[in-house]
Amino acid sequence: MAWLVRLLPWLGDESTFPPERKVCGLTLALRIALAAQAGGACAVELSPKVAFLLPLLEDPRLRIPVRMADENSNVALRVDMPWNLVIHRDLLKDLASSGATGIRNLFEQPHAFHPPFGFEPIVVSDRNSKLRAERALLRSLRKVQDGWTSTYLNRYISLFITRWLTAIPIRPNQLSLAILGVGLCGAYLASRGTYGAMLLGALLFQAQSVLDGCDGELSRVTYRGSHLGEWLDTIGDDLTNYGFFAGLAWGLHSVSGSWWYLAAGAVVVGCGVITSTIEYRYLIRIGSGDLLKYPLGIGKAPGADAKEAKRKGIVDAISPLFKRDSFVLLTLVGTAVGLAGPFLFVFAAGGIGIFVAVLQAEFRMAKERKMR
Repeated sequence: MAWLVRLLPWLGDESTFPPERKVCGLTLALRIALAAQAGGACAVELSPKVAFLLPLLEDPRLRIPVRMADENSNVALRVDMPWNLVIHRDLLKDLASSGATGIRNLFEQPHAFHPPFGFEPIVVSDRNSKLRAERALLRSLRKVQDGWTSTYLNRYISLFITRWLTAIPIRPNQLSLAILGVGLCGAYLASRGTYGAMLLGALLFQAQSVLDGCDGELSRVTYRGSHLGEWLDTIGDDLTNYGFFAGLAWGLHSVSGSWWYLAAGAVVVGCGVITSTIEYRYLIRIGSGDLLKYPLGIGKAPGADAKEAKRKGIVDAISPLFKRDSFVLLTLVGTAVGLAGPFLFVFAAGGIGIFVAVLQAEFRMAKERKMR
């Protein structure tokens, strides 16, 4: 169904919020237009009273036409939207799919606010409402797939940083490369083998894990997501993982002379590389670089069968421990208390477990393809 969004004059009392002012890096009108584009709109129209918004919609991210309102436009649906609203990124798509057109519908469809991290439309008219809208936008960037560490620690830090990143001219892909640099510095320090160097390396490993949320958050809140960005994020995480555990194994071997550490490191890196190769092949096949789309089939990952998850309740309950955010934090804790060596063997066993889980997912998908 062809639909478009029509921007109307401000909603509410007299607004003191300048239209060129930005909220999380975007003007209000551009944010609405980009949300419409992401939701499948064919155009953005401006009512005559908001013609002053036209220059604010000249942005390379906006690829659908922007024009003055034309009642004779051949579209099935127009969704009216005051220009000074901040909305959830999926709200316009929901309104269009339900056939809702009027302003009243914005506040009468609670199902469209996308719990648990959605929010009702916010009228931005002054500094206080701007701050409230920024908090809502940033909170909406959380993911239901987040593990325990991300939910209760990492996201609080990364969202705080992302808020300030929206105010400077940095792109998500540039940020991804900088974050990879932090991770590789941590790997080098871990390879030195001394307690101080390994601890600092583990701190940088944890810092990379926290910052790893920022590039994705920045891309979503500023509508700069890209296929290249997905791959930079995925490959950057994997290179950091391989580099750190290889460095840690070498550092422990250099200090102790034990070859067992090199063997454990080889298991971690070897299983990781093989696992990533299998996952990458799947992602290339579906045209994505987002590792969360790989149907691992445990926890909240795509492909998790409800009955199977219930049967394997214990595995499902502890599945957050296998998430990257958790094992990176555990690495820091283990290094801090002088147990980096034993933890390396634990992660070697975990690497084997993830490798087995990926093989099971591949067998399951192969079986599903044969049944079609």
